[in-house]
Amino acid sequence: MIISRTPFRISLFGGGTDFPLFFREHGGAVISGTMNQYCYLSIHRLAPLFKHRYRASYSRTESVLHPREFQHPLIRETLLMFEPQEGLEIAHVADLPGRTGLGSSSSFTVGLLNALHAFHKRPTTPEELARQAIEIERERVGDAGGWQDQYAAAFGGFRRIDFHRDGTVHSRPLPLPASRLRELEDSLMLFYMGTDTSATEILQEQNRRHADNQTALLTTLQLVNQAEAILLGHSPLADLGELLHDAWMLKRSFASGISNPAIDTAYEAARQAGAIGGKLLGAGGRGFICLFVATDRQPAVRQALAPLQEVPFRFSAEGSQIVFASDAPTP
Repeated sequence: MIISRTPFRISLFGGGTDFPLFFREHGGAVISGTMNQYCYLSIHRLAPLFKHRYRASYSRTESVLHPREFQHPLIRETLLMFEPQEGLEIAHVADLPGRTGLGSSSSFTVGLLNALHAFHKRPTTPEELARQAIEIERERVGDAGGWQDQYAAAFGGFRRIDFHRDGTVHSRPLPLPASRLRELEDSLMLFYMGTDTSATEILQEQNRRHADNQTALLTTLQLVNQAEAILLGHSPLADLGELLHDAWMLKRSFASGISNPAIDTAYEAARQAGAIGGKLLGAGGRGFICLFVATDRQPAVRQALAPLQEVPFRFSAEGSQIVFASDAPTP
């Protein structure tokens, strides 16, 4: 059996500039951090005694004779890429719900790829995992979206990820002193808005409005450089909260469904209670809202957003990892 553990991510700046339609013309960049909340994928050899040859358990359970029969598109296309010769059982569990703006689909794909590589004893790298996950999600399955989530899940850590016009990607950790990173963690609050619907329509609209959004996206790209300067410099981190607010105002213009009355009400209530800035994570319309709040104002913000569920977190330094390996077959 093989078990992989892959972190979810919090994207702070640059979302939208990681879409190929934009970065192949202008370049793109994001700043994000993986968190100590994970998804786990286990792979176990399935004996030939069962009527089915493959079984996958996630929010439902599927038993099939051939990978192409799986309804779950990521499992189907990942197995079709690997062409396994033996029967397999796949199981997925996670610390947080999927489809909530934390890059869960990419964490799932990267984690499944990592587990399959380990199961077949094939060495791999974070770059390869990210590239294969992009191929599966964006090309084989055809999901709309950018490239940042795959790289965040594969590499892990608090990073700047640059997307170049030629399609190459450069991922590098931001060298924050431990005290600065801890201050940032202590200043961020994460609240669950209680919805887990797909963001496909929002992402598709964002792609269609690529030309109309170009000015806002170019400004979003500039904010990444400003955010890095604040993080690595000596400015008060409160300046980062103001920048988050600016980024959220820009993001709301990308597509009609990015925000909604419930999100707007929660965000304004948080700001009135003392939050400096923040943003909805992911494509929009649902999921987690991340707020920058000075520690002395956090009780007031917590009260203003009751009964929303707060999720405490810390940033995680590691990307997808194999946390258990036993009795893997030889190639």
